Amino acid sequence: MEDRTKIENITIYWGRQESALIFSNSIVVEGGRGKVIIDPSAESDELRELSRHKVSVVNSHYHGDHRRLNYLFTKGEFFAPELDAPMLENNRLFIDAVGIDDAEIKEQWLEIVKGLYNIVEHRITGTFSDGEYVIDRSYDIKAIGLPGHTQGHSGFFIEGASLAIITDIDLTKFGPWYGNETSDIDDFLRSIEKIKHLDSKYFLSSHTHQIYTREQVVPMLDRFASFISRREEQIMRLLDADPCMSLDRMSRYGIIYPKSSLDNNPALVLFEKKMLEKHLKRMHVSCL
Repeated sequence: MEDRTKIENITIYWGRQESALIFSNSIVVEGGRGKVIIDPSAESDELRELSRHKVSVVNSHYHGDHRRLNYLFTKGEFFAPELDAPMLENNRLFIDAVGIDDAEIKEQWLEIVKGLYNIVEHRITGTFSDGEYVIDRSYDIKAIGLPGHTQGHSGFFIEGASLAIITDIDLTKFGPWYGNETSDIDDFLRSIEKIKHLDSKYFLSSHTHQIYTREQVVPMLDRFASFISRREEQIMRLLDADPCMSLDRMSRYGIIYPKSSLDNNPALVLFEKKMLEKHLKRMHVSCL
């Protein structure tokens, strides 16, 4: 497959497909006052060349896989959702939003964030909220508030191309991810429903390599949402067998992540537990 696709004034750079999802698709839009890049992440010589110039950088939310190349854009101005902007400006707030309480593990994560993934802090020039034009009207990019993945998680609607970028409502086989302190399952479900009613002809997620039509995306969104009810059915079966099963024990069954991926991977175990806790709270289970 080509590493990029061009539609009118939009170029999509396809991120590498890996189980860790540390790469996301990057989108460059040519507007009235220059170029905008949404979520610098995809490996491309063209993006590295672009970073040598003054461009506007837009991040859909604070997760590292959507800003792993932000550090290249030293001449850029940065824009972000209002609710997620503090986490892009301050890595400690980013780690707090992830939900790491242990001081030693928090410091380890900070080193990983800064060292391994090159996630750097940036001063945010401007913020946006649902329904607002990003930067200004000349770029033809309107923010779509899609909370749930994070509190400020945003998509974008490029009106001229009738293209909705639905970011991490990503339609992958993993299903919805809501493992941060700022994540919320019911917000996620409402955001999925919101996408189904957008007046857009085409849809693009951050972690699949295809542009979808409305006819294609609606059943995919329904399947994506169904992961949540299926996960809760699995939880109920475990609680039927052991009404006071501990969270530690429940997290070993691989309800969210594949069971084999949890072995010797404390980060995934952390997120497994956090997502299970959200389900249990939503299901009004209080024994754990």
